[in-house]
Amino acid sequence: MSKCLNIRRFSRNVFEFLSETFSYGLTFSELGMTDHLVLNIARYRRVTGDNTVDIFKLPWTIESVYGNDLDLFIEKSNGTFDWYSLQAKIMGTNGAFKDIKNPTGGNLAQWNKLKVHERLFGSKTFYLLYCGNPQLNRITQSPTRSDCIGIPNVEEYGLTIVETDIIKNLRERILSPYGQLFFNNVFPNDTDSIRKLFCCLGKTVKSKKQFKFNEINTKNYQRIYWEDQQESSDNQKNLESEDFIETSENGESKYRIIIKTTANNGYK
Repeated sequence: MSKCLNIRRFSRNVFEFLSETFSYGLTFSELGMTDHLVLNIARYRRVTGDNTVDIFKLPWTIESVYGNDLDLFIEKSNGTFDWYSLQAKIMGTNGAFKDIKNPTGGNLAQWNKLKVHERLFGSKTFYLLYCGNPQLNRITQSPTRSDCIGIPNVEEYGLTIVETDIIKNLRERILSPYGQLFFNNVFPNDTDSIRKLFCCLGKTVKSKKQFKFNEINTKNYQRIYWEDQQESSDNQKNLESEDFIETSENGESKYRIIIKTTANNGYK
């Protein structure tokens, strides 16, 4: 199985899982789903032996000030990496993303924090939307946007990506200040399946800056292994016992996933 096929399958599984969850009037957490996503990629690496994928996590003591939950560094054919920084949100039973809302108390809006991230660090930011078919405001349209594979089936929008500028424009100029943002506000015209990042290497939007491998900061991160489970546990204890700062000023998210085109471009 390839990285591309794995993420496509997981996207469909998320769509089916959330659709069923909604049918019982239940919801799920975005943090739990992000952990499932990272677990899926870690399991893929273990089962296939694909060492072109590296996964890292920060200790719980460090939190991003920009709200990005997941960083993807994806290598291009010239050996440099694009940095995609994702903010995860999960759909509710009515098809809305209740946490994509205007801030109160003079706080900086989440989408503007992501735009600051792009400006300071050269990333390309997206909202990562965990989606199913909700009980209310059901999905009735078919996908229209094509990627390097073609037009995805609607089930592959279990993991949907939307550019930050789209969300910013909706929240600041189109939707009412107190209205909810629904999946139907962005689908089908402004959405892509996350497979576009995993499957269309070098054929999608670039980050503002391209990074050399040695410029990808993993200093405070724990590398996720299956083989070294005890070692990873010990490393985690050591990381969490030290006096780390509570917030990261360098743009890092909780998880970092590095996808290389060749196995020999990796950590020693």
